[in-house]
Amino acid sequence: MRVTRRLRQTASIAMSVAFGMCLLSPISAHAEPAGATVLTLAPAFFPLPGNWLRGELFAAPNTTVKVPYNNFPAAANVHKGADLLDDLLHSTAGPKIVLGHSEGAQVQDDWLRRYGPTSDIDPATVQFILTGDPEHRFNGCTRVPAPTPTEPDKKVCKFIYHSYDAPGGFTGPGFPDDTRYNVTVISRQYDYWSDCPNPLISGSPADKNRDAANSVGGKGELKAVHLDYGMIGLNDPNNQVYVDRNVKYVLGSPATYYLPMVTQKWISQAQKQAQDLELRPQVELNYGRPMGSPTPPSS
Repeated sequence: MRVTRRLRQTASIAMSVAFGMCLLSPISAHAEPAGATVLTLAPAFFPLPGNWLRGELFAAPNTTVKVPYNNFPAAANVHKGADLLDDLLHSTAGPKIVLGHSEGAQVQDDWLRRYGPTSDIDPATVQFILTGDPEHRFNGCTRVPAPTPTEPDKKVCKFIYHSYDAPGGFTGPGFPDDTRYNVTVISRQYDYWSDCPNPLISGSPADKNRDAANSVGGKGELKAVHLDYGMIGLNDPNNQVYVDRNVKYVLGSPATYYLPMVTQKWISQAQKQAQDLELRPQVELNYGRPMGSPTPPSS
Protein backbone atom coordinates (compact mmCIF):
# COMPACT_ATOMS: atom_id res chain seq x y z
CA MET A 1 0.00 0.00 0.00
CA ARG A 2 2.78 2.44 0.96
CA VAL A 3 4.66 1.65 -2.25
CA THR A 4 1.52 2.17 -4.31
CA ARG A 5 0.82 5.47 -2.56
CA ARG A 6 4.38 6.65 -3.22
CA LEU A 7 4.11 5.66 -6.86
CA ARG A 8 0.88 7.64 -7.19
CA GLN A 9 2.46 10.66 -5.56
CA THR A 10 5.49 10.40 -7.83
CA ALA A 11 3.26 10.11 -10.91
CA SER A 12 1.22 13.13 -9.81
CA ILE A 13 4.34 15.24 -9.33
CA ALA A 14 5.72 14.12 -12.70
CA MET A 15 2.48 15.10 -14.46
CA SER A 16 2.52 18.53 -12.81
CA VAL A 17 6.12 19.11 -13.88
CA ALA A 18 5.33 17.95 -17.42
CA PHE A 19 2.42 20.40 -17.70
CA GLY A 20 4.61 23.22 -16.42
CA MET A 21 7.36 22.43 -18.91
CA CYS A 22 4.84 22.33 -21.76
CA LEU A 23 3.42 25.70 -20.82
CA LEU A 24 6.86 27.29 -20.68
CA SER A 25 7.83 26.00 -24.11
CA PRO A 26 6.61 27.40 -27.46
CA ILE A 27 2.94 26.66 -27.88
CA SER A 28 1.53 24.39 -30.51
CA ALA A 29 -1.69 22.47 -30.80
CA HIS A 30 0.17 19.41 -29.49
CA ALA A 31 2.19 21.08 -26.72
CA GLU A 32 0.24 19.55 -23.84
CA PRO A 33 -0.14 15.74 -23.86
CA ALA A 34 -3.56 15.90 -22.20
CA GLY A 35 -4.60 19.08 -23.99
CA ALA A 36 -5.17 22.57 -22.66
CA THR A 37 -8.33 24.56 -22.10
CA VAL A 38 -8.30 27.54 -24.45
CA LEU A 39 -10.21 30.46 -22.92
CA THR A 40 -11.22 32.78 -25.77
CA LEU A 41 -11.99 36.49 -25.63
CA ALA A 42 -13.75 37.87 -28.69
CA PRO A 43 -12.89 41.18 -30.36
CA ALA A 44 -15.38 44.05 -30.36
CA PHE A 45 -18.69 43.21 -32.05
CA PHE A 46 -17.65 39.87 -33.59
CA PRO A 47 -16.87 36.31 -32.44
CA LEU A 48 -13.33 34.97 -32.68
CA PRO A 49 -13.08 32.95 -35.94
CA GLY A 50 -12.16 29.28 -35.78
CA ASN A 51 -9.22 29.74 -38.18
CA TRP A 52 -7.50 32.30 -35.94
CA LEU A 53 -3.73 31.71 -35.91
CA ARG A 54 -4.27 28.93 -38.45
CA GLY A 55 -6.62 27.22 -36.00
CA GLU A 56 -3.63 25.64 -34.27
CA LEU A 57 -4.88 26.28 -30.75
CA PHE A 58 -8.34 24.88 -31.47
CA ALA A 59 -7.13 21.46 -32.63
CA ALA A 60 -7.56 18.35 -30.47
CA PRO A 61 -6.69 17.54 -27.76
CA ASN A 62 -7.28 21.17 -26.73
CA THR A 63 -10.79 22.24 -25.73
CA THR A 64 -12.27 25.73 -26.09
CA VAL A 65 -14.28 27.75 -23.59
CA LYS A 66 -15.63 31.19 -24.49
CA VAL A 67 -15.32 33.88 -21.84
CA PRO A 68 -18.88 35.32 -21.92
CA TYR A 69 -18.13 39.02 -21.64
CA ASN A 70 -19.98 41.88 -23.36
CA ASN A 71 -17.69 42.79 -26.27
CA PHE A 72 -19.17 46.21 -26.93
CA PRO A 73 -16.28 48.69 -26.55
CA ALA A 74 -16.50 50.17 -23.06
CA ALA A 75 -14.23 50.32 -20.04
CA ALA A 76 -16.87 48.67 -17.85
CA ASN A 77 -17.08 45.72 -20.26
CA VAL A 78 -13.30 45.30 -20.33
CA HIS A 79 -13.17 45.33 -16.54
CA LYS A 80 -16.06 42.87 -16.27
CA GLY A 81 -14.38 40.65 -18.86
CA ALA A 82 -11.24 40.56 -16.72
CA ASP A 83 -13.36 39.62 -13.70
CA LEU A 84 -15.01 36.78 -15.64
CA LEU A 85 -11.62 35.64 -16.90
CA ASP A 86 -10.33 35.53 -13.34
CA ASP A 87 -13.28 33.34 -12.33
CA LEU A 88 -12.57 30.91 -15.17
CA LEU A 89 -8.85 30.80 -14.46
CA HIS A 90 -9.68 29.71 -10.93
CA SER A 91 -12.43 27.24 -11.83
CA THR A 92 -10.72 25.55 -14.80
CA ALA A 93 -8.43 22.67 -13.94
CA GLY A 94 -5.23 21.79 -15.78
CA PRO A 95 -3.18 23.83 -18.25
CA LYS A 96 -4.86 26.90 -19.72
CA ILE A 97 -4.25 29.17 -22.70
CA VAL A 98 -5.98 32.55 -22.87
CA LEU A 99 -6.49 33.81 -26.42
CA GLY A 100 -7.99 37.22 -27.14
CA HIS A 101 -8.06 39.61 -30.06
CA SER A 102 -8.42 43.40 -30.07
CA GLU A 103 -10.83 44.23 -27.22
CA GLY A 104 -10.34 40.63 -26.08
CA ALA A 105 -6.61 41.34 -25.84
CA GLN A 106 -7.41 44.44 -23.81
CA VAL A 107 -9.32 42.25 -21.36
CA GLN A 108 -6.10 40.28 -20.88
CA ASP A 109 -4.15 43.52 -20.46
CA ASP A 110 -6.61 44.50 -17.75
CA TRP A 111 -6.34 41.14 -15.96
CA LEU A 112 -2.53 41.25 -16.06
CA ARG A 113 -2.61 44.80 -14.67
CA ARG A 114 -5.22 44.41 -11.95
CA TYR A 115 -5.03 40.75 -10.97
CA GLY A 116 -1.66 39.57 -12.25
CA PRO A 117 0.74 41.11 -9.71
CA THR A 118 -0.94 39.46 -6.71
CA SER A 119 -2.88 36.58 -8.27
CA ASP A 120 -2.61 33.08 -6.84
CA ILE A 121 -2.90 31.59 -10.36
CA ASP A 122 0.31 29.61 -10.89
CA PRO A 123 2.24 31.12 -13.84
CA ALA A 124 3.31 27.59 -14.80
CA THR A 125 -0.32 26.66 -15.57
CA VAL A 126 -1.35 29.41 -17.98
CA GLN A 127 -0.19 31.27 -21.07
CA PHE A 128 -1.67 34.48 -22.42
CA ILE A 129 -1.81 35.09 -26.18
CA LEU A 130 -2.85 38.55 -27.35
CA THR A 131 -3.45 39.42 -31.01
CA GLY A 132 -4.21 42.80 -32.53
CA ASP A 133 -3.80 44.53 -29.18
CA PRO A 134 -4.40 48.32 -29.34
CA GLU A 135 -2.38 48.55 -26.10
CA HIS A 136 0.64 46.77 -27.65
CA ARG A 137 3.82 48.08 -26.03
CA PHE A 138 5.44 48.58 -29.45
CA ASN A 139 3.27 50.47 -31.94
CA GLY A 140 -0.10 49.81 -30.35
CA CYS A 141 -2.04 52.91 -31.34
CA THR A 142 -2.98 53.76 -27.75
CA ARG A 143 0.72 53.81 -26.86
CA VAL A 144 1.69 56.22 -29.65
CA PRO A 145 2.33 59.58 -27.93
CA ALA A 146 -0.29 62.25 -28.47
CA PRO A 147 0.82 65.32 -30.41
CA THR A 148 1.98 68.38 -28.52
CA PRO A 149 1.20 71.98 -29.54
CA THR A 150 4.60 72.12 -31.23
CA GLU A 151 3.84 69.02 -33.35
CA PRO A 152 0.94 70.10 -35.60
CA ASP A 153 1.62 67.36 -38.16
CA LYS A 154 1.28 64.49 -35.68
CA LYS A 155 -1.99 62.62 -35.33
CA VAL A 156 -3.70 60.87 -32.45
CA CYS A 157 -5.19 57.38 -32.69
CA LYS A 158 -8.80 58.60 -32.92
CA PHE A 159 -11.25 58.00 -30.08
CA ILE A 160 -9.57 54.84 -28.81
CA TYR A 161 -6.65 56.89 -27.51
CA HIS A 162 -8.65 58.18 -24.54
CA SER A 163 -7.75 56.38 -21.34
CA TYR A 164 -10.07 54.66 -18.91
CA ASP A 165 -10.29 57.78 -16.77
CA ALA A 166 -11.34 60.01 -19.67
CA PRO A 167 -14.99 60.49 -20.72
CA GLY A 168 -15.92 57.68 -23.09
CA GLY A 169 -12.46 56.16 -22.85
CA PHE A 170 -11.82 52.44 -22.73
CA THR A 171 -8.13 51.90 -23.17
CA GLY A 172 -5.35 51.22 -20.71
CA PRO A 173 -1.56 51.27 -20.66
CA GLY A 174 -1.04 47.61 -21.58
CA PHE A 175 0.23 45.11 -19.02
CA PRO A 176 3.29 45.35 -16.74
CA ASP A 177 6.54 44.76 -18.61
CA ASP A 178 7.77 42.66 -15.68
CA THR A 179 4.70 40.40 -15.49
CA ARG A 180 5.23 37.00 -13.85
CA TYR A 181 3.15 35.33 -16.54
CA ASN A 182 4.18 33.96 -19.91
CA VAL A 183 2.69 36.26 -22.53
CA THR A 184 2.85 36.21 -26.33
CA VAL A 185 1.78 39.39 -28.14
CA ILE A 186 1.17 38.93 -31.86
CA SER A 187 0.56 41.59 -34.46
CA ARG A 188 0.16 41.57 -38.21
CA GLN A 189 2.23 44.02 -40.19
CA TYR A 190 0.21 47.23 -40.71
CA ASP A 191 -2.62 46.24 -38.39
CA TYR A 192 -4.47 49.56 -37.98
CA TRP A 193 -4.74 49.19 -34.19
CA SER A 194 -1.71 47.19 -33.09
CA ASP A 195 0.99 48.14 -35.64
CA CYS A 196 0.53 51.88 -35.83
CA PRO A 197 3.24 54.15 -37.24
CA ASN A 198 5.19 55.96 -34.56
CA PRO A 199 5.39 58.85 -35.09
CA LEU A 200 2.02 59.05 -36.81
CA ILE A 201 2.52 61.99 -39.17
CA SER A 202 -0.53 63.32 -40.99
CA GLY A 203 -0.34 62.76 -44.74
CA SER A 204 2.84 60.66 -44.61
CA PRO A 205 3.07 57.44 -46.65
CA ALA A 206 2.79 55.49 -43.38
CA ASP A 207 -0.37 57.40 -42.43
CA LYS A 208 -1.95 56.82 -45.85
CA ASN A 209 -1.04 53.14 -45.70
CA ARG A 210 -2.54 52.83 -42.21
CA ASP A 211 -5.81 54.36 -43.42
CA ALA A 212 -5.90 51.88 -46.31
CA ALA A 213 -5.17 48.98 -43.92
CA ASN A 214 -8.45 49.70 -42.17
CA SER A 215 -10.25 48.54 -45.34
CA VAL A 216 -7.98 46.10 -47.19
CA GLY A 217 -4.92 43.98 -46.54
CA GLY A 218 -2.36 42.55 -48.91
CA LYS A 219 -2.89 41.01 -52.33
CA GLY A 220 -6.39 39.54 -52.57
CA GLU A 221 -7.30 40.57 -48.99
CA LEU A 222 -10.46 42.62 -49.28
CA LYS A 223 -10.92 43.26 -45.58
CA ALA A 224 -8.98 45.11 -42.92
CA VAL A 225 -5.64 43.67 -41.82
CA HIS A 226 -6.90 43.78 -38.22
CA LEU A 227 -9.75 41.39 -39.03
CA ASP A 228 -7.72 38.50 -40.43
CA TYR A 229 -5.06 36.58 -38.51
CA GLY A 230 -5.87 33.27 -40.15
CA MET A 231 -2.57 33.05 -42.03
CA ILE A 232 -0.38 33.86 -39.02
CA GLY A 233 1.17 30.88 -37.21
CA LEU A 234 2.32 30.88 -33.60
CA ASN A 235 5.65 29.26 -34.36
CA ASP A 236 6.19 30.14 -38.00
CA PRO A 237 10.00 30.18 -38.44
CA ASN A 238 9.70 33.41 -40.44
CA ASN A 239 7.98 35.31 -37.64
CA GLN A 240 9.91 38.31 -36.36
CA VAL A 241 10.35 37.91 -32.59
CA TYR A 242 11.56 40.07 -29.73
CA VAL A 243 11.71 38.63 -26.19
CA ASP A 244 11.77 40.71 -23.01
CA ARG A 245 11.71 38.68 -19.80
CA ASN A 246 8.49 36.61 -19.83
CA VAL A 247 7.00 38.33 -22.85
CA LYS A 248 7.43 37.38 -26.50
CA TYR A 249 6.49 40.04 -29.04
CA VAL A 250 5.79 38.66 -32.51
CA LEU A 251 5.30 40.40 -35.84
CA GLY A 252 3.76 37.57 -37.79
CA SER A 253 4.77 36.15 -41.13
CA PRO A 254 3.89 36.43 -43.98
CA ALA A 255 4.49 40.12 -44.56
CA THR A 256 1.47 42.17 -45.57
CA TYR A 257 2.12 42.34 -49.31
CA TYR A 258 1.18 44.41 -51.21
CA LEU A 259 1.06 47.47 -49.01
CA PRO A 260 -2.66 48.08 -48.33
CA MET A 261 -2.33 51.50 -49.97
CA VAL A 262 -1.19 49.66 -53.11
CA THR A 263 -3.71 46.82 -52.85
CA GLN A 264 -6.61 49.27 -53.05
CA LYS A 265 -5.45 50.78 -56.34
CA TRP A 266 -7.02 49.77 -59.66
CA ILE A 267 -3.76 49.18 -61.50
CA SER A 268 -2.02 46.16 -63.02
CA GLN A 269 -0.13 43.62 -60.91
CA ALA A 270 3.14 44.75 -62.47
CA GLN A 271 2.39 48.34 -61.47
CA LYS A 272 1.50 47.21 -57.94
CA GLN A 273 4.79 45.35 -57.61
CA ALA A 274 6.70 48.43 -58.74
CA GLN A 275 4.79 50.77 -56.42
CA ASP A 276 5.21 48.47 -53.43
CA LEU A 277 8.94 48.34 -54.06
CA GLU A 278 9.06 52.14 -54.17
CA LEU A 279 6.70 52.97 -51.28
CA ARG A 280 7.48 50.27 -48.71
CA PRO A 281 10.78 51.85 -47.55
CA GLN A 282 8.98 55.18 -47.15
CA VAL A 283 6.24 53.57 -45.05
CA GLU A 284 8.74 51.70 -42.89
CA LEU A 285 10.55 54.95 -42.02
CA ASN A 286 7.81 55.57 -39.44
CA TYR A 287 8.23 52.21 -37.71
CA GLY A 288 10.78 51.33 -35.05
CA ARG A 289 9.90 47.76 -34.16
CA PRO A 290 12.47 45.96 -31.99
CA MET A 291 11.77 42.65 -33.75
CA GLY A 292 12.22 44.01 -37.27
CA SER A 293 9.90 43.42 -40.21
CA PRO A 294 9.03 40.29 -42.21
CA THR A 295 10.52 40.16 -45.68
CA PRO A 296 8.01 40.81 -48.50
CA PRO A 297 8.04 38.47 -51.52
CA SER A 298 9.42 41.20 -53.79
CA SER A 299 12.67 41.51 -51.79
